Amino acid sequence: MFKKLYNSFLDLIYLNKCAVCNKTIKAGVICQSCAKKISFLSTYPHKIYKKIPIFSATLYDDVVKDLIHKLKFQHKKQTSIILGKILFEYFEKLNLKDDFIIIYPPSFFTKSLQRGYSHIEQICREFSKLSGLKIEKNLIKKIKYTKPQYKVKDKRKNIKDSFKVDKNLLQNYQNKKLLLIDDITTTGATFEEIINCFLEFNFKNIICLSIAKSKK
Repeated sequence: MFKKLYNSFLDLIYLNKCAVCNKTIKAGVICQSCAKKISFLSTYPHKIYKKIPIFSATLYDDVVKDLIHKLKFQHKKQTSIILGKILFEYFEKLNLKDDFIIIYPPSFFTKSLQRGYSHIEQICREFSKLSGLKIEKNLIKKIKYTKPQYKVKDKRKNIKDSFKVDKNLLQNYQNKKLLLIDDITTTGATFEEIINCFLEFNFKNIICLSIAKSKK
């Protein structure tokens, strides 16, 4: 009896569970079977908005959908590790040698307080560790509350005028190249709204990159 308990204790220490299927694995966040189900997309821009390319690393289905959902709604922060890795593997395929500054769509402060963290920031931190690119989380701000994009039909109307560039930081980044990261792209409305904010201040060196592209 004691031996069984001891072995179970060792399993808890040295073995992990796949974040998707709960299968026991020796290391990492997801098992090889789940990893093989990830559908990576081509390295061509999946949309171009006002000459700004928008890329998506994967399709929003099965494994990636589950990982994002667990990070956003179930406080499974360890899933940000694999999501950051997915993003980095795709980013490497783009073969962009520029020294980008990472930015991401911020949450309205009430949402951040409710969740206790920004899920996009968690992913960007993991991506930053792998890429060596720095994050600037204050350059763009969320200035009004909006409904979650997946809950509304008119996504552009919902997100309109909800972001603002911090003018006090502009001079530090005016000549920098920006890598705008988000989790899911459906219509691209969030990316477009933030792009418009930066174009007002003549920012043109912007690349948009999401982890997943929704089929809807």
